Amino acid sequence: MTSCHCYGNDSLPTRDSSSVTITLQNASDKLSKIDSVFLVFDRFDLRGAGVIKKVFYPDVENQIRVSLPKGKYYINIYCLGIYNKECFDRIVTTKTNKNQKIFLRLQASALYQLGLAKIPADHFDPSHLAILNFGSK
Repeated sequence: MTSCHCYGNDSLPTRDSSSVTITLQNASDKLSKIDSVFLVFDRFDLRGAGVIKKVFYPDVENQIRVSLPKGKYYINIYCLGIYNKECFDRIVTTKTNKNQKIFLRLQASALYQLGLAKIPADHFDPSHLAILNFGSK
């Protein structure tokens, strides 16, 4: 019943299901490809925990298409790869033979480059330790 459609396949596999299209926009850094996304779909009425738990790979337009039965779902979206600190939580209602769209903007990613990281010098002063200041009360 659940499947991932990528690279422009817009057809729905069954008549009573709907499609959810998640678009990830990385406008601040178009050169960085969105590697993969971990999606967890839970039913809103708590009847089915983790209906889908799967890693999806976005297509060329950074879209992920998932076919679901009609209903209301919690969606947890975790980006993997360069955007590994990005996660989103959404509630979506799917209807029969309808396409629900979710648009998400990602923050700028920063890769480590040799020589660009600046670590401030740490000045350790043992006189400020709490264990040594017990007589001041």
